[in-house]
Amino acid sequence: MVESFHERYFKRLSDAAPDGGEKRHRIGKATVVLALFMFALVVGGAIWVGPNLVRDFIIQADPVEVPEADIRNGECSTYRGFMESCGADISYEIKGKHFEASLHYLFLDPSNGDYQVSVVRSASHPSMATLSLGLDMLWNRAIVAAAIGAGFLALGLGLLNKARRDSRFARTLRVPVQLVPVPATVAIARKLFFGLMGTTYTVKYTLDGKKYQDAHSGFKRGERPFVLGMNGKKSVLLGAVPRQGGMMILLDAALERVEFTTAERQALGAAVNAA
Repeated sequence: MVESFHERYFKRLSDAAPDGGEKRHRIGKATVVLALFMFALVVGGAIWVGPNLVRDFIIQADPVEVPEADIRNGECSTYRGFMESCGADISYEIKGKHFEASLHYLFLDPSNGDYQVSVVRSASHPSMATLSLGLDMLWNRAIVAAAIGAGFLALGLGLLNKARRDSRFARTLRVPVQLVPVPATVAIARKLFFGLMGTTYTVKYTLDGKKYQDAHSGFKRGERPFVLGMNGKKSVLLGAVPRQGGMMILLDAALERVEFTTAERQALGAAVNAA
């Protein structure tokens, strides 16, 4: 569909101009902020879950049941049919000293059954107490916490790497460059924070006989990509790759990301319509 103008070169990305540069700068900032948010979730999760796991591992070393303990507000919620979130408030007395604790657990259990629980404390540390459920699911909880933390950490690192690549790519566009237009088939379209921070497109394309796959998040809310047509059920977008090599940029429907002259923009629109 794009063969009629495939041999033509675009003159310059809008990123080389002040307006375009500011646009890419904002996108880069959003990616970094999102990465930092992922890291904050990891730190927050570690602060929230870590001490509870450490406490229960200590209790497991010398557990003592507390049959006279009071359990209140015990409740479990199921997510996705296999993720259990349980919590309860407990209180008990040891040698006339009163202790209270609010307990929370997150673990995997596809059975979704009712749980019979009791309060268990540490023999050597009376102030440390948990539910028998927490000890039964201790390693389960530890693995779930580690997996969730690793997932957010990997996502944050991936976003930082993407921001680094975007920044490096933007630096190469501070001077006029020649671009080769290529059709790019959408593999995945993922909205960031429900579209509030833009949309990430993972696209596949072929250039000089080689197949590539790359991801782009250059569309903020309200922007639309330049759609060439459909490849089966997949949208085909208009992309451009620097002639000297580098990352692809997806063009927008208004062709504002490339510093076209009016004649060039009209010629490109006519070529697409005629294809």
